[in-house]
Amino acid sequence: MAELSQLDINRLEKKVDNLTQFTAKVNDHINNISTSLDQVNDDLKNLADSFQKMMIEQKKSAALQQASTEFVRVRQELEQNFGNYKVVRETMLGVLQATDLALVKKSTISRVSEELMLSTPKYWLAPCLVAVAAWIGNDRDLAERAIAEAVKRDEERTALTMALICRRNNKVQTCYEWLSIYFAKQDAANFSEGTFTYIDAYVNGVFGPDDKHMCDDYITKWINEIRGSSSLFEKDQEDLWKGYCDKFHSGIEGHYPDLKDSVQEYSRINAYVSRINSVDAIAENFTGIVNAYVDQERLKATIDKNLISLISKYDEEEEPLRREEEYLKAVKKFDGDTDAAKEAIVEAERLRQVKALNLVEQMTKVISTEGDVSPSEKKTAVSFLSGYIKKGFHSYITEKKADFPESITMNVNGWIGTTSDGSNYNQLCADYDNYLSGRCNQEVINATTSTPKNWMIGAILLGIIAFIMLIVELPVGVISVLGAGFCALMISKSKRDINANIDSINQKYMNINLQGKNKIKACINQWNETKSIAQQFNNGPIRDIIA
Repeated sequence: MAELSQLDINRLEKKVDNLTQFTAKVNDHINNISTSLDQVNDDLKNLADSFQKMMIEQKKSAALQQASTEFVRVRQELEQNFGNYKVVRETMLGVLQATDLALVKKSTISRVSEELMLSTPKYWLAPCLVAVAAWIGNDRDLAERAIAEAVKRDEERTALTMALICRRNNKVQTCYEWLSIYFAKQDAANFSEGTFTYIDAYVNGVFGPDDKHMCDDYITKWINEIRGSSSLFEKDQEDLWKGYCDKFHSGIEGHYPDLKDSVQEYSRINAYVSRINSVDAIAENFTGIVNAYVDQERLKATIDKNLISLISKYDEEEEPLRREEEYLKAVKKFDGDTDAAKEAIVEAERLRQVKALNLVEQMTKVISTEGDVSPSEKKTAVSFLSGYIKKGFHSYITEKKADFPESITMNVNGWIGTTSDGSNYNQLCADYDNYLSGRCNQEVINATTSTPKNWMIGAILLGIIAFIMLIVELPVGVISVLGAGFCALMISKSKRDINANIDSINQKYMNINLQGKNKIKACINQWNETKSIAQQFNNGPIRDIIA
């Protein structure tokens, strides 16, 4: 039975081996299948990516082709519906140039302008062109009728255009009448940079003398409207210009390092004295603005450039097609990528949009901007806001005055001392001496602790043991005698070390004493200097930073 059992076991083991081999082969097959599946998945992914890329390229190609087709359509619509508008704009610019150069006959100008008037029955610029031609031809009645029609179509743009044209021809009184109409259309709460440019030109005499003060009255009216729109306006302006002055604030730590290191009231001293020290820089800043040279020719060139821009600007009726044209151009630029084109259009629109600012905010922006801002615009803005600037400066310079200390508290090496003017310097030094003496004595006491006593106790004990053992056990007694002698030597060494340590402690405190008194003296001197600055400033009138 045992042999049969062993035979069965052998057979069973063989079957197990066969099963293991079979399982291994199955696993190999499974691994091969898994590898094949991975490869298939990779191939499918690559195929999907290629297909997706192909679809995107086809979509972009289709979008590009459509954009090209639509672009032609838009251009045709613009030409068909607004081609004459473009001709009117170009003709108006040509007439202005021809008038300057006197190279075109009056009859030619009149004929062309009247023909364009017939072909553009809604465009506001067409009757303006007729009016200019009538002026050139001395036809007052036609000019007045043309102007009336232009005003009916677009009063604001007509008024500004005629004002700028009158300026070019030195018709001062008429210029101001048109400028007054233009200003009447402006909203003080939403004031553009362009409108402020005209105010700047007006203030600096580019439009000529305003004998009736028409524009002055509008500017005063706008500021009053803004002032009355908020009960916090005055306070906001004061805080705003106080913050502006704070940009010139410069700390005093570089000049008074000992005050910073050792005086508890330093922050209060610094807060006031640094503002006093900034007065010259603030005054120089505004003096530079107020006394800036105004380049009249540059201002005139800017106004003429604005006139050209005003005349050349697309009409509102054209805007939908112009925006479509801009989008189609972007699609072509990005090779049919409509998403990129839309993003570019959105960004361009964002850059075109200007945050709504009221007149005072616009002038504040002009003064505060460090970049490329016309000196004349800064000068103009300061002239209108000088009262608020002065008030903000007064608040800035006096805000920390009451907090300026009457005396100082010095902390030198842990010692605390107070003085108002340094007259108690000797008393402070004596008090400092006592403070250091206490610290020095405590360190000396700590230095003469139990170390020598421990050696002395050891020497006594070993001496007693030696006395006994020399009688009872000689070798032990001899060792005890040697130990007692060693303890005696250590006592002598410890005393020498203690004396040297005491000498070192005394020398250290002599140095601390000398350095500390120098620090006290420096603090007092720097305190008196800063106090003198504050007193001299307080005793005089606050400087007028804007003449």
